[in-house]
Amino acid sequence: MSKPAKPAASIPEAEAPRHAQWCLALICFLAGAAIMVIEISAYRLLAPTFGNSAFTWTALIGVVLIAFSAGGYLGGWLAEKKSDFALLGWLLAGASVLTMFVPLFNSGLAPSFERSGLIAGPLMISILLFLIPGVLLGAVSPASVRLFSLLSKDAHVGFAAGTISMLGSLGSFVGTLLSGFYLLSNFGVKSIFLGTGLVLLCLAGLAFYIARNPIKSQLPIWLSGLVAGGMGLGAQDRALANVIYEHDSYYHRIQVLEQGSAPHTERYLHLDSTIEGGMRMRDGGIVLDYQKFWQLPQMKPGFDLKRALFIGAGAFGMPERMSAQYPQATIDVSEIDPEVIATGRKFFKLDEFPQVKAHAGDARRFLRQNADVKYDFIFGDAYNGIRQIPVHLASKEFFQLVHDRLSPQGIFVMNVISAVEGPRGELLAGMVKTLQEVFPHLELFSVGGALDQPQNVMLLASRESWQAVFTEASYVPGSEQDRIARRRLQPARWPAGGVVFTDDLNPVDAIIARGLMLE
Repeated sequence: MSKPAKPAASIPEAEAPRHAQWCLALICFLAGAAIMVIEISAYRLLAPTFGNSAFTWTALIGVVLIAFSAGGYLGGWLAEKKSDFALLGWLLAGASVLTMFVPLFNSGLAPSFERSGLIAGPLMISILLFLIPGVLLGAVSPASVRLFSLLSKDAHVGFAAGTISMLGSLGSFVGTLLSGFYLLSNFGVKSIFLGTGLVLLCLAGLAFYIARNPIKSQLPIWLSGLVAGGMGLGAQDRALANVIYEHDSYYHRIQVLEQGSAPHTERYLHLDSTIEGGMRMRDGGIVLDYQKFWQLPQMKPGFDLKRALFIGAGAFGMPERMSAQYPQATIDVSEIDPEVIATGRKFFKLDEFPQVKAHAGDARRFLRQNADVKYDFIFGDAYNGIRQIPVHLASKEFFQLVHDRLSPQGIFVMNVISAVEGPRGELLAGMVKTLQEVFPHLELFSVGGALDQPQNVMLLASRESWQAVFTEASYVPGSEQDRIARRRLQPARWPAGGVVFTDDLNPVDAIIARGLMLE
């Protein structure tokens, strides 16, 4: 019985096998790196629309894994049909063109899915933007195994599979480190996608060169790449009105908005998809109602404020106003994004307040590293997207750390965006339950309208009772202190039935997503 014929292979006879193997190794390594650069950069691409939540990551990772699975099957199937370096060229060229189109497609499509929710929105846009290029890149590895094996006349099939797998994994490792530690800190997201697409296009050219495809047959590919690159370069994100500054940092898309005309100018700090703070430029006054709660220490007679900490910088209005009121106090600000601090210095008067010390880094780590410091006032206002409180800053363990860093008279104030009543109050119910596990006294303030609608809710946690400050003291009608006292919620209005959030089990992201689905 005759043996079945092997699939046609187009390995140049004149090319030295070692030379072709080195080229194949380079293709597999850089394709693996490109995969991770695209995936990690995609997170920053989607964050301005959908927020920096676990759901955005989950959607991206899930789509990429499905794409790799389909690509693995596709690459193996194609390699059985025709083992040819030109096959790699077409796979890489297709991935290249689609990758360079991503910025354009995102700017046009992402706003359409913004109201689809924190789960469906990023999932659908990830499928549209990254599924097909992911499939094409996923097909490179199995197709390369067959080519690598043919170069050694199928004498070392296992060695070929192991080598290609190793090279792809090493490339992914390098791409991950390159993206996280260098590219996102030094280049715009659009530039990263265009640069990655260009690398893939060059790899496609290399594959076609090894396959000895004539230049004439490659012209459509290079023209497609040129068109995709040009259109991607010209992609414009949805513009906000009155933007005077814009910058993509490692963590955020930072925008400074200016409204009004002198002397009544107001500036707002916009991070990704939300307003994080505002300031009247003539006097540095606060313009967002909830941020006026920095004044709480002034309402208790004899409260001695020597040191305060703000978790999340916003537009630096609160720490600056506190520093002006308490010029001898040290005001620390823990802000994870150093570019937000730089923006505060340039646009929000930060350099005018030497007692305000801005520290770039994670707030929980900052508190651990400063175990010998006691604060009289800590204000928690860290967000990383649409109502997204970082889960490690919303757990019993974190609140215990805050408790331990407070002086005996100290207070912790936290901004939570949630309804007070009804199904949308689930997040606030959990926060109340968790804080009560750590602090003996708690006060709530509603800063919005109807209690069944999401709004800024301020929570004041302390060792000592502050009830008399709001129920027995009298304030000048219409004053800020009077308005704060009037916003106090009676305990009977507090949401009940919440769960305690811990580092081990913290459903904050899921609760926020459920709340958004109800809107």
